[in-house]
Amino acid sequence: MEKNIYITIVEHYDKQLVKSVNEKIQEGYQPYGNITVSFNEAGIIKSYIQVMMLQNE
Repeated sequence: MEKNIYITIVEHYDKQLVKSVNEKIQEGYQPYGNITVSFNEAGIIKSYIQVMMLQNE
């Protein structure tokens, strides 16, 4: 569930990153990491910091 939320947020902001991540996952890497999102006063996402590492098992 957490991964789905993460991928959705990243996909909204950076299609190229999602493409790269999905390619790595298909190669057998497992994603883990976290994301921090900040909102402005109107509740709109104004920025995000994503940390993602791909682990080959």
